[in-house]
Amino acid sequence: MFESASKNEEGSQFLSFFLKNERFAINVAHVKEIIEYTQITCVPMMQNFLAGVTNIRGNVIPVIDLSSRLGMGLSDICKKSCIITVEMTIEDAKSEIGLVVDMVDQVYDINAEHKMQAPEFGTKIRKEFMQMMARIEDKFITILDISGVLELQELSKIRQKTACKGS
Repeated sequence: MFESASKNEEGSQFLSFFLKNERFAINVAHVKEIIEYTQITCVPMMQNFLAGVTNIRGNVIPVIDLSSRLGMGLSDICKKSCIITVEMTIEDAKSEIGLVVDMVDQVYDINAEHKMQAPEFGTKIRKEFMQMMARIEDKFITILDISGVLELQELSKIRQKTACKGS
């Protein structure tokens, strides 16, 4: 659905979700689907944030533990855990990637007056992972920059390794 996200994209609808009791969001334009947490097969010698791979309708896709990727520790899988799938173009090929989250919240319409720049310091996650902050219902939500979180060099390594599995 998307080639890559940019720091200045103008979309106004964002899917919010929780990681370790903190609310984050991504632009809905990046979301392909949301599925119930399913069995994930570990792949040896992969980056520590890669939970493994799973089979969705006959396609083997890499699954990233988003909490781990953001430096917040491994996800605690529970009944509300799910996988948000996104689609990206990596090395001229479309790739589907799953993101494990603790719980999906809702879709918010975030207008320009609610958006603000990501802070330069004092955040728990790396600046390149943040697109902006938004104030909704008297709370702040970190809007993730999906291209920063899913860095192409690291993802191409994942894609190459999963492609070698022959599934």
